[in-house]
Amino acid sequence: MSALNAARPAPPRPPRNSRLLAAGAWLVAFAAAFAPSAAAADFSKSVVFERGESGYPIFRIPAIVEAANGDLLAFAEARQGGDASEIDLVLKRSIDRGQTWTGLTVVQDDEAFRKYADSPDQPLTVGNPAPVVDRADPDHPGRIWLPFTLENARVFVTYSDDHGETWAPRREITAAVKRPDWGWYATGPVHGIQLRRGPHSGRLVVPCDHRLGDSGADRGPNGAHAILSDDHGATWRLGAIDDTYEDGLNANETTVVELNDGRLYFNTRDQNGPAPGARGEAFSRDGGDTLERITGLYSLYRPSERTLDTPVVQSALLRAESTLDGGPADVILFSGPDENGPTGPGRSDLRIRCSFDEARSWQDGPLIHEGFAAYSDLVRLGDGAYGVLFEAGKDGAGYQQILFARFTLADLTPPPSP
Repeated sequence: MSALNAARPAPPRPPRNSRLLAAGAWLVAFAAAFAPSAAAADFSKSVVFERGESGYPIFRIPAIVEAANGDLLAFAEARQGGDASEIDLVLKRSIDRGQTWTGLTVVQDDEAFRKYADSPDQPLTVGNPAPVVDRADPDHPGRIWLPFTLENARVFVTYSDDHGETWAPRREITAAVKRPDWGWYATGPVHGIQLRRGPHSGRLVVPCDHRLGDSGADRGPNGAHAILSDDHGATWRLGAIDDTYEDGLNANETTVVELNDGRLYFNTRDQNGPAPGARGEAFSRDGGDTLERITGLYSLYRPSERTLDTPVVQSALLRAESTLDGGPADVILFSGPDENGPTGPGRSDLRIRCSFDEARSWQDGPLIHEGFAAYSDLVRLGDGAYGVLFEAGKDGAGYQQILFARFTLADLTPPPSP
């Protein structure tokens, strides 16, 4: 047994009376945090992107971050058609916590990549936004990094030092973060994270996925991986890789959160594998360099508990609160459609799930949206609330809008008493 996995000695047990007092204080904190309030969100929604806007027939693949100045930046793919159509990467901004949004800005125009096309009339896809805010860079505090892909084959990064107003010239990093036998490649699509604790504090971690096979081809065995930067985006490299292609859990689009004990918790879309459910989970003890191996049928990703009952779809994680930061509770949020929601199976009924024990167990949270819903991302707002950006339908059709909704701790179901 390695030192990393060795059992740790149990801390001394406090006297029973002190344990009761601690439990009482814990319950008081939760009662205050989760008490219903007139200020609790009513899940009113703002429209961020709408089909047909600015000449784009469809918007998909949302991602969102809060910039260092408090603005919300909502990214999306602005498409002329399906997954392989002409696609630009676009952005909208909110300066009022998601109540209203600015006009559309093109961050990456497909025409700027024309030199990579095989033919003059080839439509080029620029997408899979995976933004991450670097709040620890001493020279560029608040720099926003944006990894993205071209044709699901090449990987680029750009950055902004003015909270998303302008963007630096893009830089290709494919050779550093993609193996030669990987074909399809996607960054995110979801926000990345910056580690806050431990020996890898400051590291940027962006969850990604890949497929074995021909470059850019959406076929072949599925795998998930992460890309990392330890020098504030100057260089990027491959981190943890799921290469268990034959275990029946087809790891695909992935999201990540940092746990209080320093581990990383990854949750992935199971792309139609025979494993139970449609979600898988894995852990890293070394800041995302590797995934922790387990014994049994699954050695890296294992099926998630059934509370995370999504259909086959991308989903998002968010560290909402941590007692290590003075928060009232330890809360991790998960967003995604509800396979067992009121609309029925499939991509519908956007629900928040929540964990109060560092992703060991989950429970249902509020139903944010009834009806068609698909991809989503989560953000922590500076006013004590949280936001979810998600694909929604309209008038009985899917993928008509990308909406934003706010909610608070008071909207979550309180955890069971200890």
